[in-house]
Amino acid sequence: MGWDVVEIGLRHNLPVKDPFATAQEVAKRMKRNIRLGYSNDYEYDIANNVVSGVKDYEFIELGRYEENESEDFLRMTISNYQAHQILESVGIDKLRQATFVDDIAEFILSDIEEPFELYEIEDADTYIRIFKENVDLDVYVEGRWRVWEDAFLPSSPHREWLRNYRMQIYNRAKLFGCQEVIICSDQGPTEEIYDKMNFSADKLKEYAHSFQYLKDSNWVEEWEKEEWKKNAKHIMFSSYFQNQLDLSGEDFVEVIYDDFSDIDTP
Repeated sequence: MGWDVVEIGLRHNLPVKDPFATAQEVAKRMKRNIRLGYSNDYEYDIANNVVSGVKDYEFIELGRYEENESEDFLRMTISNYQAHQILESVGIDKLRQATFVDDIAEFILSDIEEPFELYEIEDADTYIRIFKENVDLDVYVEGRWRVWEDAFLPSSPHREWLRNYRMQIYNRAKLFGCQEVIICSDQGPTEEIYDKMNFSADKLKEYAHSFQYLKDSNWVEEWEKEEWKKNAKHIMFSSYFQNQLDLSGEDFVEVIYDDFSDIDTP
């Protein structure tokens, strides 16, 4: 499988504590119809304190938000909704003592104690995840990471190609109120960044800037990591278009930051 380009929008301004307000706002901003609901993952026998997993996926709709007359809807799933409904009914102490009938049932505790995304928005062509502060923006880049990375080389003819994708990322980020993005691969060492989108925006930036992801990664042998760090470049997207990017020798682009300051400047 190829390494995909991923874009993490930082510091969205969605009302994520309220799923209904969030769905309404997403529908308005994306100009798309939204079906809000949750996945029917568990069955809970409260009398016997027994949790069973539901093997067949079922989406339980809680509401619809329509922005146009189309019959096309994005599905917006509230992650871990059912687990939290069960938690509210019995409390964490009793739930920890429950009998779990199967492997699926055992996930209920991690849903509660180790949550990841808050919402998933999807259809056949879209898969956006919303976290407490950040958004997995899901701007698909053709050619994947290798082509993307090579486009920044001095000899590359892909300047306008990169500009076009930057504007797509900019527009998606602004749609969710994000003022900055981190762009990296979803595999290789930066998979560690991608897997920590539930961090606060400041903590995620520090995690990337400090190369802690490289220390945590198993993609590079320990003895190679210092050499890798020397050649792995973190750049500002704007530096490429301002002809300030200097790549030479064994250098390669590993992480790209963008605050859109040159775009937003009148």
